This record gives sequence, structure tokens and C-alpha cells, in this order.
Amino acid sequence: MKNKRRFWSFTFAVIAVGSLLISCRDMTESKSGSIVTEQSNEENPAEETLFAEDSLPDDLDFGGQTITVLYREEEADEFFMEAQTGDVVDDAVYRSNHNVRERLNIELAVVKKRGNATDDRTAFINYVVDTVKAGDDAFQLVACLTYNMPSLIQNGVLLNLLDVQYLDFGKPWWAQGLIEYGTLGGKLFFASGDISLSLLKKTFCLYFNIDLLNDYGLESPYEKVHAGTWTKEVLSKMAVSAYKDLNGSSTADLDDQYGFALYDRNHCNIFIGGFDLQVTEKDENGYPAVVFGSEKVADAVTWLCALFHNNNGIYYNKNSDAGTDLSVHESLRKMFNEGRLLFISAEFSNAVFFRDMKYEFGVLPPPKWDESQKGYYTLARNIYSSFGIPVTVQNTDPVGAVMEAIASENHRTLSPVYFETALKVKYSRDAESAQMFDIIKGGVKFNFGYTYHLIVGLTDHFVDSVRDNKPNWVSTYASIEPAAVSSIGKFIESIENA
Repeated sequence: MKNKRRFWSFTFAVIAVGSLLISCRDMTESKSGSIVTEQSNEENPAEETLFAEDSLPDDLDFGGQTITVLYREEEADEFFMEAQTGDVVDDAVYRSNHNVRERLNIELAVVKKRGNATDDRTAFINYVVDTVKAGDDAFQLVACLTYNMPSLIQNGVLLNLLDVQYLDFGKPWWAQGLIEYGTLGGKLFFASGDISLSLLKKTFCLYFNIDLLNDYGLESPYEKVHAGTWTKEVLSKMAVSAYKDLNGSSTADLDDQYGFALYDRNHCNIFIGGFDLQVTEKDENGYPAVVFGSEKVADAVTWLCALFHNNNGIYYNKNSDAGTDLSVHESLRKMFNEGRLLFISAEFSNAVFFRDMKYEFGVLPPPKWDESQKGYYTLARNIYSSFGIPVTVQNTDPVGAVMEAIASENHRTLSPVYFETALKVKYSRDAESAQMFDIIKGGVKFNFGYTYHLIVGLTDHFVDSVRDNKPNWVSTYASIEPAAVSSIGKFIESIENA
């Protein structure tokens, strides 16, 4: 199985360079290469299966109609490229666009608005709401931060995707966990999957300095991952042992050497995924009920407070990359590139920061809570792109066909190029990293409480409790649970009345 995976990694690389990837319809991939709700990753590897075919009719022809997509300016090149650039990922995006245009006889146009930074998010949402409520059919598809999608639902500007022809959410190019948790009262207002490259890019992981690990004579975490023993205690022990006061200040600062750094405030959510902490669960009616006050969550907050506040060798970046001050982020990237940091929290896309690093580095899944945990799990940070159709669209057939065709095409072409070629070949330094990427991707989970944080509002309190060293989660949760329950109730009511 390992040899097969290496073979396909190499094959995808060759095909991408040769610009022949559009003909890979008959090639195979591991099921672990698809984002799934849950997977063990410990026992039997997944079997090889053919790429799934979509169910779009062969004779679809929309007469050259233009479908305009509203996209965040900062992320638009993951979806739309006007020309080839020579970069394997950019060119795969271009080929996907081209193939869908030819297949459906449509034109694709993109309207770009800034929408990543905190202030820009509000402006983006307001633009969508104002445009749609004015009856302006300026765009037929909107790609928004998943985090902000609930705002569009509450404003009543999105259609129920389950009523749209040609969308088949049972196919592997749609994120099944997101579909499951997002379907409420028989309605689904947004979706993501291979249609959004950022769903892959925003997957939480850890990067580590292999050379520094060897200098300290530490056991390979790769071996521990395969043995099922890569746990929070192992991470803590390794990280604490690597601290050095390099500038002799007797105070831990950014000029020192660290064992572990949380790269971004939002990366504390990596432990919600890694420790398999449940924010919400479905009740008997299929609606989300909060369960974030469990004993395990309380123990996790206590443990993380001790990790970050009782050890010089651990650094917690209190800033978000959605803000304006990125100086600490830059310092942490420099620290890792200069070999002064053993472990750093990351997203898949952060690998580009370390491409020219002179030290060897590898990738790991977030550690388990303990060895009894079934598998290695993670989250996709909830700022990836999700897609919805405005209520102003009168004929949804071509829009549904475009969504399905792009997701299907990306599943066979763009996603493999990014995952198999860019991540596993272009950015990886060792053979073991390719296996780790498979394990991490296969362990992505979705949870209503994190994806719909804007409604539930609990995960930020988890992050802030760790940041501010407030280990008494039981008390914190008691004060915030009523608001979360009320907010979910109002949200569900708005969906039922839509």
C-alpha cells in the first residue's frame, strides 16, 4: 500500500508537469485522500478505488451563459485563473476552469471583494446582503468565509441548496461532515469540499524541525504516530526539553529557542480537533445541542493552561492573523526558519513559509488526548471558502451544474495537484511527511459548534481561557452556556421560517 501511494504521488507530479492531468479520470486514489468525518488511521489502510464519476448529463449546454461568482479577493486565485502562470497549482486551477467552461458551454466571471481581515469581513457580508436585498442579480454564486456564512443565512439571502438541480451531495467531492451538520430542518444553505482549495489549505497540523529533534536525541514522532502513542504528554515533554535562553536575559523572549509555539491565536482550536472535543452533538430531532461543558473539555482547558503558562519553552501567540499586527507571526516564522523552534502549530498552507528553510522539517497530526483515543483527528480552520446561491437567482440549474462540475473536476485534478504535488513533493523534505499528510487529511472532522461559531460562540471562550490562564472551565462554561443555547434556538427558528 505504501508503495502504491508513493507511485501515485510520483505519477501526479509527472502528470502535472506535463500538463496532462485533465486526462486522469481513470487513475486511482486512496479513500483517505478524501476529507471524511471520522477515520481511525491506525489499523488497516484504505483500499484503492476509482475516482467517482459525477452524474451530470453529458449533453448539458447553457448556451454561453455567464455565471458570476463573488469571491474574497485574497483567495480568488484558488478558484479562478485567467491564464496559466507556470505554477503547478495555478495551472491546475486554470485547467479546471477551462474544462468546466467547455463541458457546460458557460463563461465564468469573478467579482472580487476583500473579506479576510476582521474589518473586511463585515464589509463583505454587508455587500452581499445589500446587493441581494436590493434585488440585484450581480452574482449567481457567493464564496464566503465559512465562519461568516451563518450571517448570510440569518439575513435570508441564500437559497436552500437541496432544492437545486444537479447538486449531488453524496459524492466524495463534498465535505460530508459539513453537509451532515449543516443540514437543518431539511435545508442546507452552503457547502464546501473540493470546490474550495482552501478547505485543504486551512487544515490544522504541526510542523517540526527534524535537525533540532536529532540534536536533542529525541525519539522520532513519526514512529510514535505509527505506534499510536503520539499524545499531548509526548509533545509537552519534547517541547519543554528544547528551550534555551540564547540571549542570556533570564527571561523567555522571541530571541530565545523554544520547544513549541502556537503560531496564531486561532490555532488553539487545533486541540479541539486533536483531542476530539465535542462542542455540539445532534439531539433526537437532528438539531445541535451544546455539550462543551463535559469533564474532558474542562480537563483539556486545565492541561493547556498549564502547558502554555507554566513552561518557558512554550510560546502562545495571542494575536490573530485577521488583525493588523502580524509582527509576532513574522517572528515565529523567523524562529522556525532559523532553527530556534522545535514544533510550531500550522495549517497545510503555512508550508510555503518554510520552503527555503535550510533545516529539515516534517509534518505531524495534532497529538491525541491519550493513547486510548481511536485515531488522530484535526479541524479545517473555519476560514475556508464555502459556497451559497443568492435568492435573487431565478434559474438555478446552470449555477448548480457549475458548482457540481467544478467540485467534481477539482476532485480529479486540482486537489491531487495541491495535495500530491505541492504538499507532498514541492514542500516536503522527507518521505515520511507524505504519509503524515495522508493521516492528517484522513482525520479531518466537522462539528456544528466550531463551524457555526458565529452562532454558538463557545470555542472563542475556550481559546481565551487558555490564553488568559483561566483553568476553571466549569465556572466559565456555566456563565456562557445559556447564551449559546438561546442563540442556537433562534438560529434554528430562523431556518424553519425561511
